[in-house]
Amino acid sequence: MPTAVIIIDLMGLVLIVLGFHLAFRQDLVRRWCPVLRHESQAPAHLQPLTDEDHARYAMRISGVMILAFGVAITLLFTLSHLR
Repeated sequence: MPTAVIIIDLMGLVLIVLGFHLAFRQDLVRRWCPVLRHESQAPAHLQPLTDEDHARYAMRISGVMILAFGVAITLLFTLSHLR
């Protein structure tokens, strides 16, 4: 297998792991990035005015999109090489 395919497969794997964590392991991602912390964990001046957590939905949507892109790019490059 050429090194380009291996590098793209590794990048796709990183995207898959990142997307999975963004979509389904949000507590871990919130510990990594202080901007995304929920209002109970955030400092008083960063707390939102409502009780809803809008970052949860944005993280879930973006995580699934990144995960799907990682799967698609990995499959397309690997399968086109094996063809």
